[in-house]
Amino acid sequence: LRGYPDAQHSYALLLWNGFGGAGRDADASARWHVAAAAQGHLDSMAALGGCLRTGTGVDRDEDLGAHLIGHCASRHNPTGMNKQAALLDANGAFQLYEECCGREKANALLLFNLGWCLVNGEGVEKRDSARGVGLWREAVAMAPDEGSEEAAWHLYEQYKRDDPREARRWLDLGASLGYDEAIVEEEIQKRKEYQ
Repeated sequence: LRGYPDAQHSYALLLWNGFGGAGRDADASARWHVAAAAQGHLDSMAALGGCLRTGTGVDRDEDLGAHLIGHCASRHNPTGMNKQAALLDANGAFQLYEECCGREKANALLLFNLGWCLVNGEGVEKRDSARGVGLWREAVAMAPDEGSEEAAWHLYEQYKRDDPREARRWLDLGASLGYDEAIVEEEIQKRKEYQ
């Protein structure tokens, strides 16, 4: 397998999400993740591990999927850490997110997840909404990376009651990044404005 693994990984994500003009195609997405992973691309390797665990686009092999995810997490790859954390309880997940963030190896999804733990008090001794919201802002700054759209949506949710103008900014961004809930909410708000 040859090619540019970063491009192969990006294309696999576009196919997975059906974003950027690509139709959703889990099988093709998995094939492009295989191509990038075979060249040592850790993000694709971790994503492929997730595909294998769930049988999405490939034959299901939970053990191999967990092995690939574990390998990527052991190399402190943010995608591997996110997928590894999903297999743990809230406290274990929070610890993994913090460890990866402390190594300055966070991607948008990891920042979103760590922020979510802090805002919602999941896996932490004490909530820290201010830090969590700050992490969501950092995640959004990485747009269009995976996790930035969800961070934008949760920033909208955070601001909608007390600062509608700020909330609208995050809603519009979440919708432009293709986050389904933001798209629906934006349409609802547009209908209300035209009534």
